[in-house]
Amino acid sequence: MKHLLLSIISVVLFLSTSSIYAEDGVLKNVLPDSEKEYVIRMENGDILSGYVTEMMSDPDAGDGMRFKTEIGTAMIYEYQILEIRPVKKNYRHNHRVYFLPTAEPIGDNHFVSVFELLFLYGGFGISDWFSFTAGHSMIPGIRSDEQITSANAKFTFFNHPIDEDGHVLSLAAGGNLAFINDANRIMHFYGVSTMRFSRTTLTAMVFYKTFGQDYDYKINMYDTQTYLYYPDGQFGISLGIDTKFSTRHDLHFIAELWNKNVTQPTSSGVLIGLRLCNSNFSTDFGISFFASPFVAPFVSFVWTPFK
Repeated sequence: MKHLLLSIISVVLFLSTSSIYAEDGVLKNVLPDSEKEYVIRMENGDILSGYVTEMMSDPDAGDGMRFKTEIGTAMIYEYQILEIRPVKKNYRHNHRVYFLPTAEPIGDNHFVSVFELLFLYGGFGISDWFSFTAGHSMIPGIRSDEQITSANAKFTFFNHPIDEDGHVLSLAAGGNLAFINDANRIMHFYGVSTMRFSRTTLTAMVFYKTFGQDYDYKINMYDTQTYLYYPDGQFGISLGIDTKFSTRHDLHFIAELWNKNVTQPTSSGVLIGLRLCNSNFSTDFGISFFASPFVAPFVSFVWTPFK
C-alpha cells in the first residue's frame, strides 16, 4: 500500500514539473461583461480587479481591452498581462482549509506541496466529483519504515449555488488511510459539508475511526518511543473557516478545530494562521494549540502549476 501511495506522489510531481500553462493569447476567451469580475496579474507585478467593458486592438500595441476598476477605466494590452482569471476561479484552495479537506472538489487545481518542511504532499482531481491526495514524510535520521504516510479519497456528490447571491453548498464523503510507522495503520471514514459565501468558506466534518487497533500505538522516532491510545469506533468532529481579507485578493485567514473523540473535549486542537496566495503558489503559516497542553508553529508551501 505504501508503495502505491509513493507512486501517486511521484505521478503528481511528474505532472507538475511538466509545467503545463495556458495557451498564448491570454485574452482569447475574454469577452465584455459588466457582471463578470476578473482579476488581472500584470507583468510588472500589479494585481487589478474589475470588469471588461470593451475589447480593442491597436496596430502597434496589439490586442487589448478597456478595464473598469474602482478608481477608473484603463486601457490594458495583452502584452502587459501575465494572467487574467474570473474572480470565482482565481482562488485555487477551496478544497482544503489547512489539513482539513472541505467538501469542494480539487477539480483542475492539482497541486504539489510541502507541509511542515518535512512532509511531501500532492493532490489531483478527476472532474468535479473525485479528489485524491497522498503524502509521505521525509524526516532526517528516521528509517523509511518509521516515516508517516497518508492517503485521502473524497467524493463530492453535491456542489451547487443555493440562492440568488451565488452562495455555494457542497457535500462530500471520503476516507483516509494513514501509517504512523509501518506497524501502525489508522483508517477513517468521514462526511463533510461546506458553505461558500462571497469572502468566507465554512466547513464542518464528522469522522469515524473504523480500522486499526484498540490498544496503544507504539510510535518510534529516533531513540524515543511514544504511545498513542486511539480505539476503534470513535466519532470525531472538525470545523474550519477560510476568509479573504476584504481589501486583498491574496491574503486569507484560516483556522481549524479538531476533536478526535466527541465525548472527550480535552482531545482537541486548534490551528490559526494566514494564507498568502496567487493562482500559482501559496504559503500558510500560523500556530497550533493542543489541550495537552502543547503549542507548535505550522507552515506549508503549495504549488498549483496547472492553469
